[in-house]
Amino acid sequence: MAATTFLVFYRFKSMNSDEAAKAKSEWNDLRNNLPSGIELAGEYNHAWGTEYNGFLLFESESSDAFLDWWSKFKDNIRWYIEQTHTIAARRR
Repeated sequence: MAATTFLVFYRFKSMNSDEAAKAKSEWNDLRNNLPSGIELAGEYNHAWGTEYNGFLLFESESSDAFLDWWSKFKDNIRWYIEQTHTIAARRR
């Protein structure tokens, strides 16, 4: 399917239990409503050897489709994600 893969490392902000529950609920909604052409191929809870809490592996039919969606996505998660680091790769 995908021509471009995005590896997105993330680090959570400190949250109380209510905030964590709200973040989990919002994440489930976002994950289940990805736009056409973008697939969440993997979701990993740990990224040992880094300062990140985990990472996501997205695949997209085009880098433009992903990048157009990414800024909206970041706006939605910004209140509970402290930092991301994204690596992009093209499939041969």
